[in-house]
Amino acid sequence: MKDFQKELGNELLASVSRSFFLSLRFLPPKMREPMSLAYLLARISDTIADTEALPKEERLIFLSEIGSSIEGSGPISDFTDMTFGDGLTDGESLLLRKSHLCLAWLETIDGVNLASIQKVMRSIIKGQSDDLNRFSSDHLESLSSEEELEDYTYDVAGSVGVFWTEVGFNSYGNKFSDQEIKTMIKLGSDYGKALQLLNILRDFPKDFDNGRCYFPGQFNDSIDHKVWEEVSEIWISRCRSLMGSAATYVNSLRLPRIRFSTGLPAMIGAQTLTLIERSKWDDLKSGLKIKRSNVKSLLFRALIKSLTKNGISNWLKKELRD
Repeated sequence: MKDFQKELGNELLASVSRSFFLSLRFLPPKMREPMSLAYLLARISDTIADTEALPKEERLIFLSEIGSSIEGSGPISDFTDMTFGDGLTDGESLLLRKSHLCLAWLETIDGVNLASIQKVMRSIIKGQSDDLNRFSSDHLESLSSEEELEDYTYDVAGSVGVFWTEVGFNSYGNKFSDQEIKTMIKLGSDYGKALQLLNILRDFPKDFDNGRCYFPGQFNDSIDHKVWEEVSEIWISRCRSLMGSAATYVNSLRLPRIRFSTGLPAMIGAQTLTLIERSKWDDLKSGLKIKRSNVKSLLFRALIKSLTKNGISNWLKKELRD
C-alpha cells in the first residue's frame, strides 16, 4: 500500500494539480500525507460535479455516494468502469479510475486526521451539491445575497484553510504556530475564502456565459466592461482584504517548510489579483493565468523568503498594497 500511496501522492497528484502540487510536495511528511489525500478526494468530487457528460441528478447521487464512502457509512465508490465522455483531462480520468484506491488509503489515516479529512470533505461536497442545485436552469442565475456567497466560499475553500490549520496543530502542536488554534482557524478560513473569491473573479466571464453569476445582484443576460468595472471594484477590494489574512497566517507559522508551502499559493494569488485588476475586459474574457515563468520565479522567491519568519508576509503586504 505504501508504494501505491507514493504513486497517488506524487505522479497522480501532479497530473491533476498545477501550483498546489508545488506546495504539497514541500510540506513535512506529517502534514503531507493527509493534505495530499484530502486534495485528491476533493478533486474526485470536483471532477464528478463538473462533468457535463452526466445529468445533474446522477452527479448529485455520485457526490452523495462519495460522501458516504468517506464517512465510512457506505461502500467504497468505484468509477473504474464508468465512462465520462471526452471532457476530462488524462489526469482526471486516471484519478476517477483510481478513486477506490484513494478511499482505501483513507482507511489507513490516523483517527484525528481522519476526522479532519471527513469534516472538510463534508463542507466541500455540500458546496458542490449546493452549486449543482442552485444553477439548474437555462437562463442566467446569480446568488441572492452576500451571505450566500460567504457560505459558498467557506464550504469549498474556507473549510480547506480550517483543515490545513487542524492538520498543522494535529501534527506539531504549539510548534505549528505562535498563535492559538482559534485565531489560526479564523485566519485560515479567510485565506481559503480569498483564494475562492479570486477564482470567481478570474472565471467571471466564463461562468457568466454558462449562466452562473456568483456575485449577488440583478444582471441582464449580457454583460460588458462597464458592468464588470462596477462589480469588480467591490469584490477585488473584498478579496484583497481577505488576502491580508493570508499574510498574517503565514507570519504566524514557526517552521520554514510550512511557511513556504502555505505562503506560495498566497503569493501566486496576490499576483493573479493584481493581474485581474490591471486587465481589460477583453483580456479577462480571453482567460487570465500567471505564466509558468512567473510561477517559477515566485517559487524561488518563496523558498528564500520562507527562511525568515516575516519574509513572505512582508512580500504579500507590499504586493497587496501595490
